[in-house]
Amino acid sequence: MPLPLPDCARKAAHLRSITVRAYARTDGLWDVEGQLTDVWPEPVPRADGMLAAGEPMHSMWLRLTVDRSATIVAVQAATDAGPYDSACAAIAPDYGQLVGVAVARGYRDTIRRLFGRTAGCTHINELAGVMGSAVLQALWDEVPRDPDQKPFSVDGCHALKSSGPQVAKFFPRWYRPEPAAS
Repeated sequence: MPLPLPDCARKAAHLRSITVRAYARTDGLWDVEGQLTDVWPEPVPRADGMLAAGEPMHSMWLRLTVDRSATIVAVQAATDAGPYDSACAAIAPDYGQLVGVAVARGYRDTIRRLFGRTAGCTHINELAGVMGSAVLQALWDEVPRDPDQKPFSVDGCHALKSSGPQVAKFFPRWYRPEPAAS
C-alpha cells in the first residue's frame, strides 16, 4: 500500500471504480473504452427505493474511437445503472457531439462546454475526462509530432515544467530555466 496506514479504525463506505482499456483496431483506429461504477457496502436509498449492498448506483460506459492524430471519429455511451434509470440513460446519444474533437490541450474544457450542468451526465463527463489521458497513453508512439511544436507533455505537469531538470534532459529544445533570483 503506497499510503501510510490510517491513524484510526475505519469502515468501507463507498467504492468508485474507473477502468479504461485501449484497443488497437485492425482498421488503424483505436477504441478506448471506459467504465465508471459506484457501489456501497450497505443498502442505500435510491429514487425508486433501496439499492441493495454491492449493487451499482452508477454504471456508465463510454467508448471513444480515435484516429492516429487522437481525433475522435466515433463515440458510444451507455448507462447500465443510474439512480433515475431511463432518465439517466437518455443523455447517452448526446455524447456523439465529441466526434471531431481532438484529444489534446483543451479537451476537458470542451467536455465542460458541451456537457456542463444539464447538458450531460456528471459521471460520463468524469469518465470522458479520465479517458483523454488514456487516449494519449494508448497512442504514445502513434501521434504524429511536429518537431517545431512543443510536446504536449511539457508544462503538462509539475515533473515536466519547462524550467525543470527532466525537460532539460529529455526535451532540451524546450527547456526554459527560471530567471535568476536577484
